[in-house]
Amino acid sequence: MLVRDVIVVGAGPAGLVAARDLARRGHDVSVLEEHPTVGSPVHCTGILGFEAFDELELPRDTICGINQSARFFSARGNTVFVESPRVQAAVVERGAFDRALADQAISAGAEIETGARLEHLAVDGAAVRARVVGRDRELRARACVLACGANYRFTRALGFGVPRVFLQSAQVEMPFPFVEHLQVHFGRERAPGGFAWLVPFQRGDDSFAKIGLSCESRAGERFRAFLADMARQHDVSPAKLPEPRLKILPIGPIHRTFGSRIVVVGDAAGLVKPTTGGGIYYGALSGQLAADVLDGALRRDALGADDLRAYESRWRSRLGPEIRAGLAFRKIVSRLHDPAIEALVELARVDGLVPLLKQTADFNWHRTAALTLLRHQPFRR
Repeated sequence: MLVRDVIVVGAGPAGLVAARDLARRGHDVSVLEEHPTVGSPVHCTGILGFEAFDELELPRDTICGINQSARFFSARGNTVFVESPRVQAAVVERGAFDRALADQAISAGAEIETGARLEHLAVDGAAVRARVVGRDRELRARACVLACGANYRFTRALGFGVPRVFLQSAQVEMPFPFVEHLQVHFGRERAPGGFAWLVPFQRGDDSFAKIGLSCESRAGERFRAFLADMARQHDVSPAKLPEPRLKILPIGPIHRTFGSRIVVVGDAAGLVKPTTGGGIYYGALSGQLAADVLDGALRRDALGADDLRAYESRWRSRLGPEIRAGLAFRKIVSRLHDPAIEALVELARVDGLVPLLKQTADFNWHRTAALTLLRHQPFRR
């Protein structure tokens, strides 16, 4: 039986970056993707800081827009506008983005098998054993990268745990009248514990929008109300409103992201921005770090839990301060009632919060801005 060097479970950005980087270093890599096509269905808005494209060698030709500004809305419709040349948020065609990363991995020598949903995963002393639904054969590999998104069946079974907090999300992508700036909407009834968004972008001369919402409960119902509201404001026919795609968002990492012959990356590890739930950047970065650690471990044939502990040490060094600050900020802000949000919008207008945000905002790294706000005495009050 053929024994691969690495099986990667899941062909999202985290798994594909890991597969690409491992294959580039000469390792025999097989990617198992449960859906018939890489990049479909699309579960993600697809927005990340522009600098990540150079850092992680991400496909620039999938960018369909750049945002440097956002308008924030309170429940009553009061707004504050923030624009900063320091922030460049790239909006990507998410399906094309994943497929381009798959092409990079294939060009590097990785194999990608679609329609391959994992049924069983186990580790013995010599290998990782994986069985795909409907296939008689068992796959074996020296190591495994779990990149299966917000699906915690295997992390639970392996003793790695699950994220402590989840949000629900709903979103659509649709033709939409031109909107100049990204919009973020707050309100306890609209999106308790989260927020709603409208991200405009272009395809050629045609205008589109990615419209979504994250919240603690009843995401589908709340999203349909928000979408209907956006449609009324922009004269879109109710008959043209699509049904949303629903998803669970992990907020915070799982208990452990490594074990004997296994590392866990991206959403499967709960590595998302606690402030927004965005997972592309953290996922791709964790895939890169996993590949770095596994490369050395494979060459030494040292793949025990103690050998792969370095992966968790490395992502905690890079992302740990961001995640801790983001969770603390989120805990405070998610408790705000609508009058407090109204007060914050007014504070931002009159008390210098906007200049502070302009100086500290970074789309991929939120810690500095979050700490700056938490140290601002009027904001704290």
